Amino acid sequence: MILDAAEAAFYSSTYNQDGAPDDGTRSCPLDAGPSSYFYRGGPYDYVSGLADRFHDVLHAAEQPLWNGCTTSQLIAVAELVGIKTDGHISQRIYDRISQWGDHIMPRDHTLPLDYYNTKKLIKDLGLPMEKIDACKNSCMLYWKDDIDLDYCKFCGMARYKPTKVRNPNGKKTPYAVLRYLPITPRVQRLYVSKTTAEQMTWHATHQTEEGSMVHPSNAEAWRHFDRTHPDFAAEPRDVRLGLCTDGFAPHGQYGRTYSYWPVILTPYNLPPGMCISSEYMFLTMVIPGPSNPKRLIDIYLEPLIKELQNLWHVGVQTRDNAKDETFMRCAALMWTVNDLPAYGMASGWSTAGVTRCPVCMKDTCAFYLQNGRKACYFDCH
Repeated sequence: MILDAAEAAFYSSTYNQDGAPDDGTRSCPLDAGPSSYFYRGGPYDYVSGLADRFHDVLHAAEQPLWNGCTTSQLIAVAELVGIKTDGHISQRIYDRISQWGDHIMPRDHTLPLDYYNTKKLIKDLGLPMEKIDACKNSCMLYWKDDIDLDYCKFCGMARYKPTKVRNPNGKKTPYAVLRYLPITPRVQRLYVSKTTAEQMTWHATHQTEEGSMVHPSNAEAWRHFDRTHPDFAAEPRDVRLGLCTDGFAPHGQYGRTYSYWPVILTPYNLPPGMCISSEYMFLTMVIPGPSNPKRLIDIYLEPLIKELQNLWHVGVQTRDNAKDETFMRCAALMWTVNDLPAYGMASGWSTAGVTRCPVCMKDTCAFYLQNGRKACYFDCH
């Protein structure tokens, strides 16, 4: 899943004015030059080696695969990496394919000969990912002030698995690891591509018949948010996000019992045909198993909440390549999309018993059946 999410760093689909894909084609999102690329609130420092590496990527986007070839080195490599991801190809087979290509292409070709050199070429286009150790019992995350702790400060559980006697100084393996992909650089890239940047204000400019709902911006909840936060609503380029989380078993019903919990953010500024597309559903974290986090899901959501708070209160400097200007972009989490059990976990409201309705809450008209002792919600709404 993480590799699938990272693939969006290499491609951007083209869409028409209604937000529907034009012809299924994909293009590399490098319309913006280095001076228009920002990360975490400020421009790249071009004196540093980071800028040099980014220039190398731009050079690869312009360099043909060989003299006279219409395909660039970067596009060819990105296509191969996409095939490797979709086909679950091993690194050894990928190396053999690259070496076979070396035999059939002209001698002056620039295709990397193995996966190691391929990763070196495209790593600066990839998405940053943080690995944060977690308590085995989901009590806490080992980050910020607690990053150097070896034992959970709540339950006393060890952070790392016991090392082998033969290698006591070997690499330590944590019991649980949260994989977190920061959202800030990903929403910034929405404005790097001219096509996507133009569509980010669709929610404020589209015309809809009165009484019809084709997009969340037609709903009363959206309008209520605009009335409550007029400063945010005044800038249509500010990003409005929706959060979704649910568990899934990677081994299916026949494998061992194990459950992951991905957390996905979706920008709702875009037209309907784009905001429901998989490439705009940003995987932000994968909560480790083996079981669901239940009421402790907020422990794992802490890095995301901190980042969302910063995007709401402070914002981040972003280059709008469609208007050729830099602006301070903010973001807001509008709502969550869950089934009822996951809603109870994310909100902290119990979805069991007679007070399970998140609308009525404690003012419910539900009651227990006299004989069956089951909760009944007949005629409550």
